[in-house]
Amino acid sequence: MLPATRTVARRALRPPAPPRRVPQLHITRLYSQYNYHHQYQAPNQPRHSWLPRILASLVVLSAIGGYSFYMFWPHHTFPSSVAKILRKGLWAESDKGENDYQLALKHYLEALDECNNVGVDKLSDEYTGIQLKVGEMFERLNMLQDAAFVYNEIGTLYLTVLTAPADSPQHKRIRDRDHRRHLIQKDLRIAIKLVELNRNDPNLSKAILLTHLIIAQDEVNRQLKANGSPAGATPPNDYRATVENDSIVLTNNGVTTTIKKTPEVWEPFADEFFNAMDLLGAICIQIGDLAMASRVKISMTEAMLLADAEPHKILMSQCNLGSLLYLQADEFEAQEVALRRKFAESAGLQYEQVKTEDLLGQNKQAQEVLEQGVSDEEKILYANTISSKNKCIQLATKSFESVLDFARGLPVDVANSNGNINQTVALATYGLGVVHLHLAEYEKAERLLRESRVRSKSCGYDELIGEIERELGKLFKEKKNLKEGKEGKDKGPIQMDIHLKK
Repeated sequence: MLPATRTVARRALRPPAPPRRVPQLHITRLYSQYNYHHQYQAPNQPRHSWLPRILASLVVLSAIGGYSFYMFWPHHTFPSSVAKILRKGLWAESDKGENDYQLALKHYLEALDECNNVGVDKLSDEYTGIQLKVGEMFERLNMLQDAAFVYNEIGTLYLTVLTAPADSPQHKRIRDRDHRRHLIQKDLRIAIKLVELNRNDPNLSKAILLTHLIIAQDEVNRQLKANGSPAGATPPNDYRATVENDSIVLTNNGVTTTIKKTPEVWEPFADEFFNAMDLLGAICIQIGDLAMASRVKISMTEAMLLADAEPHKILMSQCNLGSLLYLQADEFEAQEVALRRKFAESAGLQYEQVKTEDLLGQNKQAQEVLEQGVSDEEKILYANTISSKNKCIQLATKSFESVLDFARGLPVDVANSNGNINQTVALATYGLGVVHLHLAEYEKAERLLRESRVRSKSCGYDELIGEIERELGKLFKEKKNLKEGKEGKDKGPIQMDIHLKK
């Protein structure tokens, strides 16, 4: 053990002197061998609206809570001298040992020392398993920075070995392909644990997940190429995908391509990979990077299809993608409104004269003034903003519709026996209704929202019913305004929940 680590052990094991607690900052400074804030430097992000932050924070907390069981105590064969010390640590932290976590920490640190003495490989499950127990004890003692440094030490070792050149000594520590994939599985678990401990720093968490996911994705891509399957290629926007037994059939402009499912390519780290992708998407929402979140969801849904993931998980991922694209359309619409206000102000016009494309099209004088007062660069920016908004709405609609199409193709017994599938179908129907409401297609929106309400009640999706009622209220109000000759389309902020379910 490093001298600094021994010093930490001694200091950590001293009983606290009342009324002050253990001086954690001092201990952290002695124990730390790595600084994640220097390893992963995420760029500063602009401030964004509160909606994605609140939605994503709930998602991140639920995802982390559901995943914490992966940080288990591995049951492996230890050298007898190490096993003897470990039994003392396990006894100390148990109820019989009165949950004495400081004493347990002492024994686990001694076990690491003994591992070093007898030559246990630091890359082995035995060695890292003891390190995990050290980290767990630090967490139980509320020494979270020290725990993070322990997990960081493990993660750094995995990164070093998994990214080492083929002829290097570090690379030769990997015995075979199965061992490499096992290390990737453990590496992703550590990455998720580090995100849990850095939940208040989403930019850092994003950088951690990206770094570790790249390694897993490279491994998947290599194996896909070896199997003759496309690696990470996104199909054209106008494609349609259907699932037939063990294959995925892509149809694009009359051309049909069949891709064989390859679940073995993601084993044994499929669960860790998709949990990490889910977390990355949620964190991107939290920091307002909806474009990145959408790309993550597209890649994740494609991978889940190839990995033959459970149907309800694929449907939920696709439904979440539709919600993200719709929120992204809202951002483009806000940019469109801001540009229109700017153009009106610079041309000396009232904003009401150019508030919508229809009003502008009816006012030739305003068109002439804007033609002269707006630069070519601003015209291009404005046109691209409108195009991007329309494209996002189009893709969001297709995402929701694909959920319904996919669900219709499932065996009746599978669909009826899985409440998650029914809830996802209700959510996709709701999403379509909101899209058509925003487009002022009131009859279609009302039909879809009513259908979603029926589906939600039938499957007990109570939390969505309130959202549906709110959208129906907005719809009835706009229809009433339209009948009274008032402006029927309210371009308020888009309201749509993003539900990520496990």
